[in-house]
Amino acid sequence: MLTLTVLGAVVTACSDAGGVDPDAINGPELAAVRRALDSALVDDTLLSSDPTLYPTLAALVFPYIDRASRLAAGSDTTRVIGIEMDIRMPSDTGDSLIADFTMLLGWTGFDPLTKTIDSVYFIVGSGRAPVNDSLRTHFGIDTAGTGTGLVIHQAADSSIRVWLARGGHLRTTGSSYGGGRTLSAAGLTWTTYRGTVNGDFGISAKLVPDSTTTVTSLKDFGSGARALKVRIRGS
Repeated sequence: MLTLTVLGAVVTACSDAGGVDPDAINGPELAAVRRALDSALVDDTLLSSDPTLYPTLAALVFPYIDRASRLAAGSDTTRVIGIEMDIRMPSDTGDSLIADFTMLLGWTGFDPLTKTIDSVYFIVGSGRAPVNDSLRTHFGIDTAGTGTGLVIHQAADSSIRVWLARGGHLRTTGSSYGGGRTLSAAGLTWTTYRGTVNGDFGISAKLVPDSTTTVTSLKDFGSGARALKVRIRGS
C-alpha cells in the first residue's frame, strides 16, 4: 500500500486533465462518479476475492480519467471510457503478477445541484481487445471469458444502491492508441496511452444484498469510445 500511495501521488501530479475537448469531464461530475464507486467498492470483494483490486485502480488509474465519450440515445446521454490494463511484474520469489484485463466505466444523469450521478456502470472483463466475456457475480482476472459488473444508483442525499451482475456480456472488437507517457516510481515503470476502443456491453443485475429488483442496460460503442491503456512493468 505504501507503493500504491507513492505511485498515486505521482499519477495525480502528472495527469494531463483539462484543455479544450468536447469529451472533457468537469471536476464535480468526475468527483460524483468517484464517490459512487468508492461507496460501492472500497473494502469490498464484489469484483474480486482480492479486496485490494479496487483501491489499486482508484489510486493508479482513475486520476487519468478526465475524458469520456458521449453515447446519445434519445434524451439519454451516457458517458463512457474504456480502460485496458497490461501488467507484467516478475518476482524472484516466484509470485509473478501477469494480468491483462479490460474495464468499461460509464455513467448517466449527473445533477449539478446535488452533485450526484443517477447511474454508474462498471464492467470488468478478462484480457484486452478483442474481448468477449460473459458477466457473472465475480471476476476471474486470469480466466478468459469471465467478467462481472455493477450498476450503482446514487440518490440526491448521496446514498447508494448497488446491483451486481447476474448475466450479460462485455465485447471489445478492437482498440488503438497513440504514443505513451512513462513515469517511474517505487521500482515500477508506468506508461499510459490514450486512444479509442470499440464494442458494446449488456448487463442484467440484481440488487445487493436481497435481489429484490433487477436492472438491465445495453450500451453500444461500436463506432469508438475514449480509452486509456495502462502498461505496468517492474519487479
